[in-house]
Amino acid sequence: MSVEQLYALAAEYLDFLAEQGEEAGMAKLSDAQHTLLAYCYLDSQVQEGGFVQLIAAGYGDYVFANPLADSLRRWGIKATPKVLDKARVLYAEHGGQIEALASEEVDVDALRAQFAAFEDLDGDYYDVADEDLAAAAEYVAAHQAEFALPV
Repeated sequence: MSVEQLYALAAEYLDFLAEQGEEAGMAKLSDAQHTLLAYCYLDSQVQEGGFVQLIAAGYGDYVFANPLADSLRRWGIKATPKVLDKARVLYAEHGGQIEALASEEVDVDALRAQFAAFEDLDGDYYDVADEDLAAAAEYVAAHQAEFALPV
């Protein structure tokens, strides 16, 4: 399985959520499916604009308030969870402020400048993303039944 296929599977989950209604659909997704969806949100947002963008886009709680790091560790992924653990601390400290400023439509670049403490973690994530996403793809390929859409 490729990283592109991971994203395609996450897109199927998003279509499912749109069909079911977000609240009802989210309740039907398994822990493995939530992990994959959160990981794809994490990767797409951080690759585009860093952790600050992830938080400003409203994904902070889904990524940091859920056991994403622990689930990735169970998948055999080690480096990304370490970055997430550090980012979770900064999210607890600055997340509410970033979300509030984002709701006032403050530019993400301005937010990144204001919350520069995330910058090192962005770099740390970029350094491990390709290898860890490949490991996630291997895990999903080896455990496909866990990732099938709910019926």
